[in-house]
Amino acid sequence: MILVDKNIKELSAEGKLIKEAYTEENVNSISYDLTLGSFADKAETEKKLIPGATVIIKTKEKLSIPDNITGRVGEKNSLLRMGLKVDGPQYQPGHTTYAFLRVQNISADEITLKVGMHIAQIYFEELKERPEKTYAEQENASFQNEDEYRHFGKYEEAYRKNIKAFEKMQDIKENIESASHRIYGNVLTLMGIIVAIFSLISINSRIFDGQTISPSYIIAMNLSLTFCIAVMLGMILFLINKGRGKGFAIIYGIVLLILGIASVIFCSKF
Repeated sequence: MILVDKNIKELSAEGKLIKEAYTEENVNSISYDLTLGSFADKAETEKKLIPGATVIIKTKEKLSIPDNITGRVGEKNSLLRMGLKVDGPQYQPGHTTYAFLRVQNISADEITLKVGMHIAQIYFEELKERPEKTYAEQENASFQNEDEYRHFGKYEEAYRKNIKAFEKMQDIKENIESASHRIYGNVLTLMGIIVAIFSLISINSRIFDGQTISPSYIIAMNLSLTFCIAVMLGMILFLINKGRGKGFAIIYGIVLLILGIASVIFCSKF
């Protein structure tokens, strides 16, 4: 039997179900909203999740599951529509702990997580009878009274080989992606330089044809061409790096501004 709002309120008032950080506003008809308390990897008040990124969060609430009840974490409809996938375990009878949930951005957009936001909901279900051994009575209860994130707990030794293999594959993937970005950037830069050289030669060759051209005109044409090439190369490199590198963007913007002002000054003379 799933507990309803009045059951959740009564048991929480006795220090059961929601042991700490209980607020009646979070009680729904058949569930309780869990709020984001902190991020397991870093002390931040908010975190931006890019598409595909995953983070472990700790809830503000501390759970205290009675011996005859189980707790099941569910996603919130609003966050699911936004593109956030939240996973949590089935909390067994006798389990006392903060909830540690895995949050993944499965959308195509960047999503910001903030401490205090409603991140998931938990349903409580009454069991037919008390189990022979509650979670607190089990010898391998690795995550009992988990106040800080314990990663794999007592199971880390058993999963060590798989963990290392996965981390190695991730490193290889990141190295390949980094190398491909550098190659694309170098090729495009080289192409841009070649185009710039031939374009500048084409413009300045008019001098050698005996045509009377003022130095200001030559400078204006060269600056305009350089500005256009810089815009093209900068945009391509910016797209390849997916908008990363604020330092590059700032320097690139300053260079474009200088070239643009110089081009306007010299072109205004004609």
